[in-house]
Amino acid sequence: MPSRLTALTALGAVLLLPLTPVTAKPKAPKPCVGKAAADEWPTFGRDLVNSRHQQSPGTIGATSAPLLSPVWSYTTSGAGVGLGDLNGTPIVAAGCVFLNTAAGDVVALDAKTGAEIWRRTVTLDEGTVAGLGGIFVSSPAVTDEAVVALVNQTTGPYAIAFGRRDGALLWRSPALKSGPGYYTNATPVVYDGLVLAGYSPAEGDPTGVGGVALVDAATGALVTRAEVVPAADFAQGYAGGGVWTAPAIDTKNGYAYAGTGNPYSKKIEHPNTNAIVKIDVRRDRATFGTVVGALKGNIEQYAPVFRDLVDPACEAAGDDPNAQLIVGNSAPCLQLDLDFGAPPNLFTDSSGRLLIGDLQKSGVYHVADATTMAPAWSATVGLTCPACNAAASAWDRDGSIYGVSSPGTAMVSLTADTGAYQWVSPVGDGTHYQSTTSAGGAVFTVDNAGHLLAFESATGAPLLRRPIVADLPAGSEPQVALTSSGIAIASGTLYAAVGNAVVAYRPLALP
Repeated sequence: MPSRLTALTALGAVLLLPLTPVTAKPKAPKPCVGKAAADEWPTFGRDLVNSRHQQSPGTIGATSAPLLSPVWSYTTSGAGVGLGDLNGTPIVAAGCVFLNTAAGDVVALDAKTGAEIWRRTVTLDEGTVAGLGGIFVSSPAVTDEAVVALVNQTTGPYAIAFGRRDGALLWRSPALKSGPGYYTNATPVVYDGLVLAGYSPAEGDPTGVGGVALVDAATGALVTRAEVVPAADFAQGYAGGGVWTAPAIDTKNGYAYAGTGNPYSKKIEHPNTNAIVKIDVRRDRATFGTVVGALKGNIEQYAPVFRDLVDPACEAAGDDPNAQLIVGNSAPCLQLDLDFGAPPNLFTDSSGRLLIGDLQKSGVYHVADATTMAPAWSATVGLTCPACNAAASAWDRDGSIYGVSSPGTAMVSLTADTGAYQWVSPVGDGTHYQSTTSAGGAVFTVDNAGHLLAFESATGAPLLRRPIVADLPAGSEPQVALTSSGIAIASGTLYAAVGNAVVAYRPLALP
């Protein structure tokens, strides 16, 4: 039998042996929660200036564009979500992809696998219908904890928020604006605790005024409305000025910029309609929630000379409602529906001057000094067309603007300093609403036929024309439609939305 001393000696030897540390199993991160990584795509324009440029693209770019290969796909029909087009750019934050569908679905997917994490379906209030384009005609917006979407419900569009982790309903705002025919095609933007939500009156309604509602991002309470036509001017007969798109934000100075719709007053046109407006979004200023400046684009007749020619016929038509075009504008008054249907870009030129630019349906890209709203430059990139030139452009932060003009459609590159043409490359899909995205020396878009397109940003040389439908599983019944979908680039992956599908691509690894 060993002595007590021998046992103690043996115990001491054991205690002197090096201990193997016990490592706790790392907890899996909560899906969809937390701040977006620097290389993700957390808002419609990737950033609040709407650059639509990914500065950290990983291996996505001009060299690898021809090698893009599908990693996963998701279709709204195949996943049982409902037959709903994807009208916005996928939002990528905290390892998740967030989508809205025209059928009223808000969806969260795993960004690496495409697996559905949660889905919620919004139904319209009794007695209402969806506005043009469906229940959602935009991308969602995200905060650290919520997914915010704008419900395109006529007579009372509103904002709604769901929990990012599980899709639980957090809040529903009051109507952005109540009244017959009011709707929203806009994409929400979150800044400084506010959701900026554009809304529009019914087409051609001379009693309607558009604007941007400022909603509390934590509670959904309506803080105020920045109306495009001030009440005093509305009393003088001005009307119109809907806001269709995602505002761009000057976070340093606290201003938002939005393109506005056409006037719904036949014989007079307010300076803030068919314009880029500047809205004060800093709560500590007396002008908070009001339009404090504007750059007027082309007037409804394109140029004063044409307005002067039709003045007699316009005057003779009076207020006859039969003297209207289908879109709600007056034929005798030659109202051509030349609003700003594209979101603006906030950018700097080579001298560091802050500029705000936006593409008007007139085919002109207008640029103003963002401080004074004085004209800086303009460039004609397309033909005048009431259903054209409404696609989002991109700014690569290296001095170039890229966007698709229509009809006929071509990708165009302009200098940020003067708007001089650098190159033009054909797209050729007719009317084009899909956004442009820039990354890694390439610019990307999708076309109406469902192709993923890429061009070299330095020269405009075509790099890729890939049919997205070929990358979807058999039996998913993919739909290709004329939507305002777009491309997000995040964490080395390109997410392309087209019709009712989204496909994730990464470059094929070569041996």
